[in-house]
Amino acid sequence: MKTDWLFQEPIDLEHKQYVLLDYLQKLDKNLNNLKLYPQFQEISLHLASINLLIEKGQYLTMNRILKDPDDEILISDLIPVNCPLLTKEELLEVYNVCKYSTENLKDYFNHAKAIWDIVNDTVSIDVLQNPKNIEPKQGLFFLEYKKKTHLYEFVVKPIKKDSFETKCHVKKICECSKGDFNEKLKTVKTSLIKNLKDEEIHRNLIVFTVNHNNTYPLKETLLPIAKRKIMNYMIQSKFIKSNNLTSK
Repeated sequence: MKTDWLFQEPIDLEHKQYVLLDYLQKLDKNLNNLKLYPQFQEISLHLASINLLIEKGQYLTMNRILKDPDDEILISDLIPVNCPLLTKEELLEVYNVCKYSTENLKDYFNHAKAIWDIVNDTVSIDVLQNPKNIEPKQGLFFLEYKKKTHLYEFVVKPIKKDSFETKCHVKKICECSKGDFNEKLKTVKTSLIKNLKDEEIHRNLIVFTVNHNNTYPLKETLLPIAKRKIMNYMIQSKFIKSNNLTSK
């Protein structure tokens, strides 16, 4: 559901209730299957857009298309757009739709947040090798899922030069056993990390393993949470290291 759905014809409370109900039914199905992304971000975006509309007469749009279920929505991705010209009757209908939608969307946001809290508490990461090698802001991680071991590479970097917003880019390399990734890396044709096939490079990379209970969907829930935990580890570890050096 696009964020301009409120202004699409007909602008009528009863019609918009049906539109929202259809959207919420899809949300409900995905959340009942423990699929958090992109639903969690979509709900947040709609709530923020409606709040902006009520306060300033603007709504939010995206300046890019999300590529993956866990593609993170950043502040820099959002563009406020002025509300189109409406009659008094249409403005009243839009306001009533906003009030009705906010109440329902908040319920689903709380539902999604509760699932997120549970997943976040049950998923953990451990460093397998090179725990102090955080400066390159890149590395590898293993994730066991349905009796297969998935190997991913990651790079944490600003979304653009001099930006305070960072993003964790992840790419799956292969499926393999933990003791076999050196051989597998030699066959990689494309990667996020430059010269990944160079043994000297990947031998010194930090490597994580992701611990979980195989309850959650891989792409829509498990991978997004794991990615965020790894990014937080890299950022916080660098902050702690920086503070320790400063204190000396």
